[in-house]
Amino acid sequence: MKRWTTWALWSIGILLFQSFVLSQVQLYGYLNPYLYVAVILLAPATWSRMQLLWLGAAVGAWMDFQMHSGGMHLMATSLLAYFRPAILSSVLPRAAEENLGFTLQDMGSGKWLVYTAVAVSAHHGYLFAVDAHGIYHFWAFIWRTLVSGAASLLLLYLTGLLIKPEEAR
Repeated sequence: MKRWTTWALWSIGILLFQSFVLSQVQLYGYLNPYLYVAVILLAPATWSRMQLLWLGAAVGAWMDFQMHSGGMHLMATSLLAYFRPAILSSVLPRAAEENLGFTLQDMGSGKWLVYTAVAVSAHHGYLFAVDAHGIYHFWAFIWRTLVSGAASLLLLYLTGLLIKPEEAR
């Protein structure tokens, strides 16, 4: 999103929806949809890596407070915030320089799915590896990452459909 005010309103809505609705969804510990990563993914492209890290730490701390997870979300979201500029520039090379929009309507479905899939894979992979305290149950870790990642990607895509191009500008 280009304007931070629109992004801030969307972010508040996403965090409230995550906290009060999606945090209650859990299927045998495998299906955990995390829509809150959209707050990092939709942050303005002109933000520096340090601003994104502060944002990632704040969003992760909020999720840890909500889910009593002891810093796991803070670490995973900070990791995502650190790599977000590289992920965005690999999918949309001149997003920051030209202040391009990078919502679903701006990027198109293909680039949006690549952008969100890489980001969600990094976030969920790290989050569930830390949660498992290692890779002792490798296939359970892979299954949990895939199922939760697919649910999160579906929610990110549906959220992307809700964002109108004029709201992102």
